[in-house]
Amino acid sequence: MSEWRYFGTREVRAAREWAAVGGIAVHENIWKSRGRRTCHLLAETEAQLILAARTVGCADAWIQRTRTVHFDLVEIYLERALVLCSADGYPLTAHG
Repeated sequence: MSEWRYFGTREVRAAREWAAVGGIAVHENIWKSRGRRTCHLLAETEAQLILAARTVGCADAWIQRTRTVHFDLVEIYLERALVLCSADGYPLTAHG
């Protein structure tokens, strides 16, 4: 599995660049969902994205096929992703 890395709200370009070279990006979303913190999960290919999403317990059907293919992460799925980012040396509770 590729290296996971957290990106703050103002680091969307860096998150996309990280994903484009094979990393797994967890990008803090500026918008909240029902008052909850949310992040986007990004990867280089759809296959890598689905594999990363499965790693944190997301169902394949939750994929968002917008201009940037991604998964929305909330609650336990986001917590799991942040743990993986932290394991790779990035802060667990960082906000951008």
